[in-house]
Amino acid sequence: MCAIFGAPDKSMLEVLYTANQSRGTFASSFVQLTYDDQFVMKKEGEIDWDNVKGSKQSNYNCGHVQAPTSAMRDWAYETSHPFDTMSFMVFHNGVLTNEAAIRNRFLPYLENPVDSSLIVNLIQKFMEDDRTKGTNPVTYIRKALEECQGSFAVSIVDCDTNELYIARVGSILHYNDKGCYSTLPGKNYKELKEGEIRRLNKKTLRFNKVGEFKHESPFLFL
Repeated sequence: MCAIFGAPDKSMLEVLYTANQSRGTFASSFVQLTYDDQFVMKKEGEIDWDNVKGSKQSNYNCGHVQAPTSAMRDWAYETSHPFDTMSFMVFHNGVLTNEAAIRNRFLPYLENPVDSSLIVNLIQKFMEDDRTKGTNPVTYIRKALEECQGSFAVSIVDCDTNELYIARVGSILHYNDKGCYSTLPGKNYKELKEGEIRRLNKKTLRFNKVGEFKHESPFLFL
């Protein structure tokens, strides 16, 4: 069990971190997006915010809390969220049920045992396979999410532009009109619809719909 959350300012992220701690305290992560880079902190256990300074140039903040998983019950930096490639970063809450099929078909070389790592590597692969190199990142995100089965809520960072995207199937995710998203909802939060891709507008702090992806909700079979 995990939770993902984000906010424009660090103080609000701390509030969301506390609100989502019931989802797990095995591991925690804190990421600040600056204008051209990412400050990343991953650690075992809880974050002591009094000792976290971060970057003075940040313009958005993301977080993740995690309970132990079946794939990894001993903490390690490389098996903790967020997972990243040269161009993307992904925070994930959920379980992919077709992990083996994705590995066999697309990523036989990927040794990371955590299913969440497959999502970001799929996005990177589809970008690298694009011969035009000019397609909107939403295209790569859509193609990657359409290969995923099971439940997932994700926040995705395009590391070249620090644009932030959110999407989900099965796993819960909420957002508001002040630039925040969270697994557990708060006042004036809306539930993100399954199969939608929304991108944060940093000026208006609205999550605008920028795409959709084909999906099968796990709840259809309950």
